[in-house]
Amino acid sequence: MKSVNFRLVGLDSKIIPNVFVDGQVVNCKKNEFGSYEAVIQTEKDEIEVAISRELELKSKLWWLYALVSFIVSVFGLFNPSYDRKCFSIDCLFKLKLSEENNILKIKFNNPSSSGKAFTIESGCCHEEIKNEYIIDKVAKRRWTALLIIKILVWIGLAILIGWIIAKQIG
Repeated sequence: MKSVNFRLVGLDSKIIPNVFVDGQVVNCKKNEFGSYEAVIQTEKDEIEVAISRELELKSKLWWLYALVSFIVSVFGLFNPSYDRKCFSIDCLFKLKLSEENNILKIKFNNPSSSGKAFTIESGCCHEEIKNEYIIDKVAKRRWTALLIIKILVWIGLAILIGWIIAKQIG
């Protein structure tokens, strides 16, 4: 049985990646330095690793979660903000394993719409299939719509409070 020491380094704190090895989900644990680590056990000589990021604004019930969190967080005051750039990660590569000392370190670059998402540091041979950040247009439109709605709600609340104060005085 071969094992791979797997480490994701350099990710932004807002980015939580989904890691799949040969179609199976790998549970990575975050260490004290902010990088993700896992140990992968396999019998195969070659594994396929996919790393992705699912945005909350891309899910089916995004509007319900956004509404509930907006109300519970006192109209957005204590609500953590969404990533306004709406970057998704689309990475896929194959890794040929050796008999021992399989260490895989993936260093992520700063998110940008051009260029590579990561670089691989490994003693094993690897073949990159996909390696990019993608701006998710659907999530970006939904983020803009949420921002406009939040601004309109705050303006409406200010008008309502002003009307109540004016009614109390006059």
